Amino acid sequence: MADLRDRVKRVLPKLNQNQKALVQEILTHYEEFIFLSVEEAAKLLGVHKSTLVRLAQKLGYSGYPGFRAALQELYRQEVSPGKKLGRALAEVADEEIYARLVETEIAYLRESVNSIRPEAIYRAAQLISEARRVFICGRGPQGPLTELFAFRLRRLHLDVIPVPEEGRGILEKLQLLTSNDVLIIYTFLFLPKDYLNALALAKEVGTPVILITDTVVQEMVPDVAVTLAARRGPAGIYHTNIVPLAIQTALVLQVARLRSPEVLKHLDRLQELRRRFGYEYYLPPSQRRTHTTGSD
Repeated sequence: MADLRDRVKRVLPKLNQNQKALVQEILTHYEEFIFLSVEEAAKLLGVHKSTLVRLAQKLGYSGYPGFRAALQELYRQEVSPGKKLGRALAEVADEEIYARLVETEIAYLRESVNSIRPEAIYRAAQLISEARRVFICGRGPQGPLTELFAFRLRRLHLDVIPVPEEGRGILEKLQLLTSNDVLIIYTFLFLPKDYLNALALAKEVGTPVILITDTVVQEMVPDVAVTLAARRGPAGIYHTNIVPLAIQTALVLQVARLRSPEVLKHLDRLQELRRRFGYEYYLPPSQRRTHTTGSD
């Protein structure tokens, strides 16, 4: 199968303006189309399905299914870490790296406002606040998100169990799931077998699931209590966790609001424990003396 991008380059001069705009829109956000039927894709693009069929045929495919298969193959090729990093390095000059990164993250943060509904944040926070225990699954690049979320929720006096393990190890913790708990899963670009197993186990025991993901995985997992899906950027770029971190922070604040003023009492007690056991100050003694002298 010829590379889809090369095929589009060859055929592009033969397409009319509408077809050019359509194929550019599809390639820019192709991860959103890889699981859609022709009817669903046409609705998303605001065109008739016959328009997409003709576009697929212009590109050399017998119909839309062939075009979608090429999009799926492109997705598999371009989501590898080496491909994404290589593309990022090739497209951005040294002096532009930070500025381009900030501009990109701001754009996707703004876009997330349209896909993350306030009622979804509230419902997810409600499930977390009322749960007996909170299990958080996040592996690899999502491991730091898992640990930070667990740290912040523990500050609110919640019983949190991070689950960064993979393979058989994940079952050591998830075997404890009950209908009184809540399971939070971070996953992007694809749904690993471990999390398919986790979802099956949660369904079996009646544990509600909160999925923090992107628009690709959202289509793969319909049976969860709350889905918080926002794009971090096209599948082929080098991603950061800034968008899911913003979602996480909103959840923490909403949980804190639901549990106040109890939360404030727990934080006051934490501060009192720090004082009691000598952890209130973090500066070395020599620096503390300098600071005290300077302030007199």
